[in-house]
Amino acid sequence: MKSPLRWLVIALATATLALVAARWLRLPARFPPRDHPTAPPQPEVAIQDGKTIDFSSGRAVVKDDAKQKTLIEKSVREMADAAKDVTFGPAPAAAAEPKPAEPPAPPPKP
Repeated sequence: MKSPLRWLVIALATATLALVAARWLRLPARFPPRDHPTAPPQPEVAIQDGKTIDFSSGRAVVKDDAKQKTLIEKSVREMADAAKDVTFGPAPAAAAEPKPAEPPAPPPKP
């Protein structure tokens, strides 16, 4: 089979294998994947004013005790004290924007 028939058979076999491979690769997309629970669904916890949500145990636990409230109030005071002297000035207007360069003047004709 040293004739062009040999190359025709090889080309046909390659094309057939390519079509089979393409069909096989597209097949899993037709079936939805099974749901494998990797982690249990987390319950949603509503955010509440003056209460904290503790995630340290791996679960969301809403805490509302005097100790937590004093910590929150202390932290709010510290943030307010740290930010009381912070001011932001206006942005420089035209100084920051570069002016477009003017094209050079054409040389005078003799």
